[in-house]
Amino acid sequence: MKLSSYWWDIEENLHTTPADHLPHAADLVVVGAGFTGLSAGLTAARQGRSVVILDAGHPGFGASTRNGGICSGHIRISHAVLTERYGQDYADRVYGEGIDARADLVKFCAEEGIECQITKAGHFNGAMSQKDYDKMGRQCDALNAIPGHDVELIPRERVHDEIVTDRFYGGLLRREIGGFHPGKFFAGLLRVVQDSGALIVPKTVVEAIEDDRGQTSPQAKLVRTSRGSIQARQVIVASNGYTGQRRSFGRFLRQRIVPVQSCIIVTEHLGRDRVKALMPGLRMYGNTAQLSSYFRPVPDEDRILLGSRSFDRLEPSGRSVSFLKNKLVDMLPGLSDVKIDYCWLGNVAFNQRQLPSMFQHNGVFYSAGYAGSGTVWARWLGKKTAELAMGMSNQTSVFYDAPPPRIPLYDGNPWFMPVINGWFAVQDKVNEWGFRLK
Repeated sequence: MKLSSYWWDIEENLHTTPADHLPHAADLVVVGAGFTGLSAGLTAARQGRSVVILDAGHPGFGASTRNGGICSGHIRISHAVLTERYGQDYADRVYGEGIDARADLVKFCAEEGIECQITKAGHFNGAMSQKDYDKMGRQCDALNAIPGHDVELIPRERVHDEIVTDRFYGGLLRREIGGFHPGKFFAGLLRVVQDSGALIVPKTVVEAIEDDRGQTSPQAKLVRTSRGSIQARQVIVASNGYTGQRRSFGRFLRQRIVPVQSCIIVTEHLGRDRVKALMPGLRMYGNTAQLSSYFRPVPDEDRILLGSRSFDRLEPSGRSVSFLKNKLVDMLPGLSDVKIDYCWLGNVAFNQRQLPSMFQHNGVFYSAGYAGSGTVWARWLGKKTAELAMGMSNQTSVFYDAPPPRIPLYDGNPWFMPVINGWFAVQDKVNEWGFRLK
């Protein structure tokens, strides 16, 4: 079994040529070279701005190529709860922006010639309880009232049309959602950004972002790195769940963003016929468990991928592999004899609002906290943040707001997550007992 991302085993180049020097100054400096940072840099570079994109490691080797490849633009908070908290107009705009962001991703891939097996296969979310299924009915009605959505409530007797399992009480089918190959998308995005003239600088640690008092612009910053300093007219921090705990520049963000580890497995080769027999819809899938799972056929439709929360910090353990394999077999018992070929970890990032976040603080722009749906939101909000920072925005994102609230007694180390995960696991176990007793 390979303890590395399935998405890395491709012919396309995932690496950038190391820069031999840092420029003295740039119109825009971006910290983080994943989907968000590259999208931000591309947007500014194509407007003739000088752009430097810094990454402490290898660009794209964080969440951008460690995710499940489901292009959902998912919002963790239901339309009903958003309406209750902020009003229906806000809830409609949040879910409506998801439609815009997904369409823009498809358009971007087509225009740039990025061959990443992107598809609008649809997404089926399985209800783990009758209560969850009833909530789905209300969500279905609310979303279908927003242009661009194509949502259907699937009763229990039709679940096998989507996935051959008896575990779900029914589910919600969203036909406007799809998936892609994250590695191939990143390789294409990297190529496009390099062609734009933006300079991507790997293995360069940002140590501090300070006011540049020698410049006339109040927004000007001095970005101090392990390879020297850069004067920047504007700075965007796009490090998200990989901000780290040591550097002073990241303190404001890491006190508001919680990195949560996800673990993903991919089965051995099953063949398309076997995969289709188990997943007739060949869609993207999820469920409503507290420790929810996401699963799908890989783009070649000959293996199955499943992800959920991780018990590990650095690399997958046997415990995590067994936990995910059990989740897969509980849902699809016919896979009990199947071997696992790949397993890896990756961070997703949350804030207290559980909504994607785009904000300013002390003259620095931030985009972060995609709550597990960064395949769509990261590129979209990177673009939107650059438009705002460089004065190119005609219509900003609904997610542009005040910074998320600081999390008490927290400075980047999610010490409380084992307790939260344990409580979620207990709730799932109780729900499972109830299901098996029926």
